[in-house]
Amino acid sequence: MSRPTKPPRSWSWTTTLLVLALAAGTTRCATTPQSSPQPPGPPPAATLTLRVEVADAGDYRIQTIRLEDYVRGSVPAEMPLAEGDAAVADRLARLQAILARTYALANRGRHADDGFDLCSTTHCQVYRPPDQQPAAVARLVATAVDRTRGLIINDGNGPIQALFHADCGGHTSSATAIWGGPAPAYLAGVRDSVCVTTPRDDWRLALNRDHLRRILNTTSDTAVGRRLDQIAVVSRDPAGRATRVSVAGEKHLVVRGERLRAVISRQLGPRAFRSARFSVEQQADRILFSGQGFGHGVGLCQTGAIVRARRGESVDAILTHYYPGTWLEPHPATAAQPAASDLRHRPPITRR
Repeated sequence: MSRPTKPPRSWSWTTTLLVLALAAGTTRCATTPQSSPQPPGPPPAATLTLRVEVADAGDYRIQTIRLEDYVRGSVPAEMPLAEGDAAVADRLARLQAILARTYALANRGRHADDGFDLCSTTHCQVYRPPDQQPAAVARLVATAVDRTRGLIINDGNGPIQALFHADCGGHTSSATAIWGGPAPAYLAGVRDSVCVTTPRDDWRLALNRDHLRRILNTTSDTAVGRRLDQIAVVSRDPAGRATRVSVAGEKHLVVRGERLRAVISRQLGPRAFRSARFSVEQQADRILFSGQGFGHGVGLCQTGAIVRARRGESVDAILTHYYPGTWLEPHPATAAQPAASDLRHRPPITRR
């Protein structure tokens, strides 16, 4: 969802990798055995909180929210749960609860410079207070959160970067291809054959050439100057997403496909330019973009996950497909064990 009073913040893969590295462990200075204090244990689950910037009557204010309450507010805001089959709805709610909890813990402090942990928009995770949910949805989500209480996705380095998006169009992408820089193995991209079995939601966007030029000029890294001559895809990743795009005009630039999408979406809304899996057609006075999928394409594909849940796949099997080499386990800061019988927990592999 778009943010009414502030422009969305740009997503930095380098920043989230730094947060992930900080979450993986701490460094202790060497001291003598006599004076070395015992390291503090994890805080009890009841005290684990997040400072979240929450929309309130058109404005934003920072609230301190318990982790599990935050998960309850994020699940229905991020995952469609209107399923005719109650078992499928429960499976999807549990799946999204684990994603929300893992993402929150891996990115706690992402907005430290702003004085809070997470925002409540798509820049982080969408969050809406649980008391704003319909009663039936609130009951479904509360049960799912309780059944998965404390569960996170782990790769041996703590909570993973549990990135997800709406529709991959048949193949997820490597985080490196989309944003650059190194990325963990579980975000290398996977084929998703079940995603393409659903009715396609292909998209088209036609922009007047001068209108597009003015949009590009709103940011320094895409500013093309006083004219726009041509936009062309230079390279793609194995999933078909544009990784490098040539923008020619008064200035000649090469930008990432996802960056081009972000700049245009900031002005026109997230549903206008839906993914970096697009083609470009040059016309006399306008440029036509056409593409498939919705979102950045990294991590879990929600469209594919929904199809898998309807086919009866377990929460663990779905997560293992999209985040290979990971497993589920309780976070150390949680006191209660979850009671989800179809979740398979594996111990950390210390050699990783």
